[in-house]
Amino acid sequence: MDYPTLLARLGEGSAHPGGFQATKELITQISFPRGTKVLEAGCGTGRTACYLASLGCNVTAIDRNKEMIQKAAYRAKTGNFPVRIVQADAASIPFPDETFDAVFTESVTAFTQGSSAIGEYWRVLKPKGVLYDRELAFARKLSTVQKKKLQSFYGLHHMRTVPEWLKLLSLSRFHKYSTSPFTKMKQLVTDNDPLRVIEHELFTKPDAVAMMMKNERLMSSFSNLMGSIVITAWKA
Repeated sequence: MDYPTLLARLGEGSAHPGGFQATKELITQISFPRGTKVLEAGCGTGRTACYLASLGCNVTAIDRNKEMIQKAAYRAKTGNFPVRIVQADAASIPFPDETFDAVFTESVTAFTQGSSAIGEYWRVLKPKGVLYDRELAFARKLSTVQKKKLQSFYGLHHMRTVPEWLKLLSLSRFHKYSTSPFTKMKQLVTDNDPLRVIEHELFTKPDAVAMMMKNERLMSSFSNLMGSIVITAWKA
């Protein structure tokens, strides 16, 4: 079992930096008009996608993890949220060019082939479309040993500093982009998620419990280095 599958089986809907409260705050700042066609790349268990739908957005959500997609579909059906949910990788989005007004993603690009994913975000956006990406970032460059620890457990492809994210964006086709200041990782506060489905038998399985404990240790070990930025990028 890998880390994304563990999160799916735990029904986790806000494991990204800042948790779901930060997601809601960002969406409030963006203020999508009703009817905005939004692609959420890496939707996880569908919490953000369903929230966007509740605000009147026309939402399509993708994730490459099958169990995440199943949880997202259950959430959308149970809550009667009109979200189109498709199993797909952010680095290979199965939709035509210029389909969406906005792409919204959180702590996903770092887990993909970054340049490919950013190229795909650009491709599926309509002219004047905008990418909003709350992304994992690091306060400084990591050592090879540190990178191996994070990559082996989380499956991260990229462990970029803010300047490194900006360099990647400079090589993309987005004509304008910016990032928010680096924010250190905060301890997640568990909030009420009535549509969360937890597979409680996980807590009786030694391998799953060991993974949860290792995650806690890594979060503590990297707490002073790991954080996030919000990338905003505009298509001409």
